[in-house]
Amino acid sequence: MALPIDPITGLQNSTYAPKTSTSQDLGSVDFMKLIIAQMRNQNPLEPQKDSDFMAQMAQFESLNQMKLVASGMKVLQGVNELSSAAGMLGKTVSGKMVNGVPVVRDMVSREKYSLPFAKLTSEQRSQVDNDERVQVTAADAQNAGREVSGTVDRVVVGPDGIPMLFVGGRVVDMFTVSEVR
Repeated sequence: MALPIDPITGLQNSTYAPKTSTSQDLGSVDFMKLIIAQMRNQNPLEPQKDSDFMAQMAQFESLNQMKLVASGMKVLQGVNELSSAAGMLGKTVSGKMVNGVPVVRDMVSREKYSLPFAKLTSEQRSQVDNDERVQVTAADAQNAGREVSGTVDRVVVGPDGIPMLFVGGRVVDMFTVSEVR
């Protein structure tokens, strides 16, 4: 049984792939395309001055430098958070317990397969989910939000990049720590 196919629609659907960009920022290539379009479409009787183009280039370079500084600050913030968490190792703290299943899954998958949980195959994910530590954490997930006190045994960075504290086998968000002894 043959299906009727419109040759034009079929061609359009098979070759059209919309750009799926999650970023709304202009990149260097986009900026250069804008500059070239400006140059091509300017009034030949009143051309734009070179200094105007140079000012635009300087503004674009300034914006790029600010983006680099912002990303550097984000890295420094992450290092500072991890350093603060590591400073709590061996100390007694009080903080709020979180649903630690994603953190423990990621920790176990990195120990067993040297990969984050998100990059495992379905069979590997099943094995990680059957690990005793993940099972215990999942059973304790309903206690999220409860205050927990104890000694910090381990510091782990969660899948979202936020450091978490292991206190007596429970996962505590370091930003909820109310007391350190």
